[in-house]
Amino acid sequence: MKYCTLFLLLSVISVQVFACSCRPPLPMTDMEYFGADLVFIGKITKVNADQEAYKRTATFEIINPLKVVGNMKSVDIVTAYQSATCGLTFGEGELWYIWASDEGEMYTSSICTRSLRLEKNGTSPIPRYQEDMLAIAKYRQQDGKYTFDTATGTTTGKIRNGYKSGCWKYYNQDGVLEKKCKYKNGKEKKCK
Repeated sequence: MKYCTLFLLLSVISVQVFACSCRPPLPMTDMEYFGADLVFIGKITKVNADQEAYKRTATFEIINPLKVVGNMKSVDIVTAYQSATCGLTFGEGELWYIWASDEGEMYTSSICTRSLRLEKNGTSPIPRYQEDMLAIAKYRQQDGKYTFDTATGTTTGKIRNGYKSGCWKYYNQDGVLEKKCKYKNGKEKKCK
């Protein structure tokens, strides 16, 4: 009996637990919007759940391109396999409001972004969704020079039709230029 109890105790102690922990999104900031890679409302046409790779890939038909580079009509979004590891629980035929990051070869999203599942009629009972739609409508009309102060320094550049455009400069906290990047319609073209 002692050995059984000891075995059970050691089994419980040695189990690793992974859990997602992120705060609900705060009101949207201009830096958050202008720094976003991909924002849209779309309908899932296909879901591939790969348990071995621990990821879920959803193919979306883009219905409302809120911030999309080019003339994108569909896109694959990759997320973790389960919500316990910050994955979005995609289902075929569902309508979603998606915020995704461009990771080079794929776009990714998680429950730690502003993404959320919508009702069939394209609405959400979550007040943040309506607030986001109003903020995005305002940001999409922005033009001019912007400066953003962040925890790591200052970023400055031009916005055209709601997208980063031209040369953007990134300074550290001491005001030293760390890099310059060129953008066209929100897409990074070259950095030095």
